Amino acid sequence: MADYNNVVSLSREEFERLGPSIAELRDQTKFTKSDDEDIAKMERLLDLKEGVLANDEYYLERVVSRCGRILTMYDFVFTALVDASHSKSLIVHTFIGNKFVVNEPRRIRCSVCAEKCPRPVWYRMPQSYGCRPLDE
Repeated sequence: MADYNNVVSLSREEFERLGPSIAELRDQTKFTKSDDEDIAKMERLLDLKEGVLANDEYYLERVVSRCGRILTMYDFVFTALVDASHSKSLIVHTFIGNKFVVNEPRRIRCSVCAEKCPRPVWYRMPQSYGCRPLDE
């Protein structure tokens, strides 16, 4: 199982260079931003007190699941728990820890119909965590 203690942090500059820009993230045709309800669902799923995740923004590349639902960062967390067998602790530390992390995009599973999207998707929390194909 992955351990946050073993995660290597990038510098803030590297992190900014590797991820989609804030302007790209705010383009609603390209990314979906988690709303307050979505963030509250993530907190419940991760057994967190209400409001712990509220100080950041959570974006997932705009993808519609087979059932017609627009995927959100909640689905990303669901996928990390179900498919990647990440611990809640690892996810929480990655979200609110002090490291800057960029990973390869991954396929996200819809939390409603359980189907994985057909391709890896981008995601980003502007403060600390995101993805981008690392071979670019």
